[in-house]
Amino acid sequence: MPISVVIADDHPLVVQGLESVFASETDIRVVARCNDGLSALEALEKHRPDVLVLDLRMPRLDGLGVIRVAPERNLTTRIVVL
Repeated sequence: MPISVVIADDHPLVVQGLESVFASETDIRVVARCNDGLSALEALEKHRPDVLVLDLRMPRLDGLGVIRVAPERNLTTRIVVL
């Protein structure tokens, strides 16, 4: 079973680059791409991924806000901060 990943960054080039790197791995699957913190939380709730790759500085809710809110919503996704 592949590792499911959500990418959250407000820079499209970063998202595309990370997605390209992950696409070359057979055991990693990107399930969502988000450009702000609120979208990241929605993706975590919808997809329940194994890993969230998270930018700290984003609109609508920054990365630290996502890190604070995720446990309050019982989201157990592991978070890697860029």
